[in-house]
Amino acid sequence: MNRTKAFVFIAVVWIILLLPFAGMSLWPTNTTAENTPLAEIPSGYKEGKPNLSYLSDWGAYFEDHFAFRQQLVTANAKLYATLFKHSTTDQVILGEDGWLYYSGTLEDYQGENLFSERTWFALVHNLKLMQEYVESQGSRLLITVAPNKNSLYGAYMPSNYLAGTGKNIDSLADRLEAAGIEYVDLYSLFQHQQEPLYFQRDSHWNQKGAVLAYRALMEKMGKPHETYLNVPYSEKLVHMGDLDTMLYPLGAKPERDVIYERDWNFLCPTEDYMENWIETEQPDQEGTLLMFRDSFGESLLPFLAEEFHYGYFSRLVPYHLTQIEQYRPDFVVIERVERRLFSFASEAPVMPAPQRESMTAVQVATESTVQGEMEGSYFSVRGWIDPAFLEEKSEIYVSVRDGNGVCKTYLPFYLSSPEGEGYQMYLKKEDAPAGTVHVNVIVKRQEQLAIVASAEFENKEEDL
Repeated sequence: MNRTKAFVFIAVVWIILLLPFAGMSLWPTNTTAENTPLAEIPSGYKEGKPNLSYLSDWGAYFEDHFAFRQQLVTANAKLYATLFKHSTTDQVILGEDGWLYYSGTLEDYQGENLFSERTWFALVHNLKLMQEYVESQGSRLLITVAPNKNSLYGAYMPSNYLAGTGKNIDSLADRLEAAGIEYVDLYSLFQHQQEPLYFQRDSHWNQKGAVLAYRALMEKMGKPHETYLNVPYSEKLVHMGDLDTMLYPLGAKPERDVIYERDWNFLCPTEDYMENWIETEQPDQEGTLLMFRDSFGESLLPFLAEEFHYGYFSRLVPYHLTQIEQYRPDFVVIERVERRLFSFASEAPVMPAPQRESMTAVQVATESTVQGEMEGSYFSVRGWIDPAFLEEKSEIYVSVRDGNGVCKTYLPFYLSSPEGEGYQMYLKKEDAPAGTVHVNVIVKRQEQLAIVASAEFENKEEDL
C-alpha cells in the first residue's frame, strides 16, 4: 500500500470513529427501544459535593446518545444473530426458527426460583385477604396469571437453556383451588390449544390469545358475552414485537395478527391502552368492572370494556383495592404475568387490614422489627420477623392499642423476600388512633402465641 492510500485509509477510519461523537450535535440519539432510561448530561456536583464519577457519567451519556446509535445497534445485532446465533442485548433470548424470548422469564423456565413453602403460604394468605375484603364490599374477585411465553412454547428455546423439571405455575391452580380462591387457569387453557397464540417476536399473546383469555374470564363470571367464534376477521402484518424492537431498533418487522371485523361501541378517552389508569363506558351494557393488570391487559381491555357499562383499568402498583368503595364494581379482576407471580407474596395492596379477635401472648426477646408511619391517608405498620421464631405456616398478627387502652388486633399481609419474612398492614386514616400508639407483633409458633416485637409511635391529631 503506497503512502497516499495509507493516508486515505487512516482518514476514513478516523472519520468512522469520530462520526458518532461529532454527529451528536446534529443527530443525537434521544429515544431508545430498550426498557431503560437514557443517561442525562452529568453535573460537576451532586448534592452540593464534587461529582467523583463525572468522567464515567459522561461515558454513560455518550454510550446512550451517540449519533446513529439505533442504526449501529441494529447492524451489530443483525451481524451477531446471523454469524453467531447470539443476542446482543441481555433482555432478549434468540430462539430457534425466528422465535424471541424475554430473558426475565429464564429463571421460571429453568425452575431456578421455586418458592419455599413459606412463600406459598404467604401468597395464598395474601390472596385470601384480598378476596375477603373484595367480597365484604359486595364484589367478586377473580385472579388470573398470564403464562410466560417459554412456559407454553419452550420447544423454540435455544438448546443450551435446559428446561427445569418444575415451575411455580405448575402447582398454582391446585393451591388456590384448595384455598377457595377464584382462579382462572390460563396456563392449562393455553396448553391445550392447537396453534401458538403468542407472537414469535413479542413477549405477549396475540389477538386470538387475548380472546381466549377474555372468554375464560367472562365464562368464570357467568356473564353473557360475545364469544368471537362467529365474528369474521382478517389477518394483517400490523404488530411490531417488543422483543424484536429491543433487539433490532430499526430492523424490526411487523408480525401477522388478527383483526376482528366488528364495531366497538365502548367509549374510551385514549387509544393508548398501556396508560396507567383508563376509564371506559359502554352505554348498551350492564355491570361494572375494576381490573388491575399489566402489559398483557393491553389487548384484553377492548374485549372486556365492550361487555361492561363501566370499566376501570389500572396498571398502578401496589393495588389500591380501596377503589372498590368508590366504584362499586360487580367484578374485580387481578391479572399478572407468570414472571411476576412472586409479587403476590412480596407486595401488600392498599386496603384496610381485617380485624380479628383480641388475643393474649407472652413477650419474648427476638430480632423482629416493627415500624409505623402515616403513608398518605393510611397508617402503615410493617416489619420483619426473626427467622428463629417463624415456621412455614406461622400466623402473624398486629395488635394496636391507643392511649386510652383500647386494643384491636389485625391480620396483616405476609411479605416474603430474599432478605427474610415480614408483614405489612394498613389502617384508614379515620381508624388509626391518634396520640400514643402501642403496637405488638404476635406470632403463632408451635401453637403458642408470642409477642416478638413491640413499639410505640406518636401520631399527632393534625396528621390523622
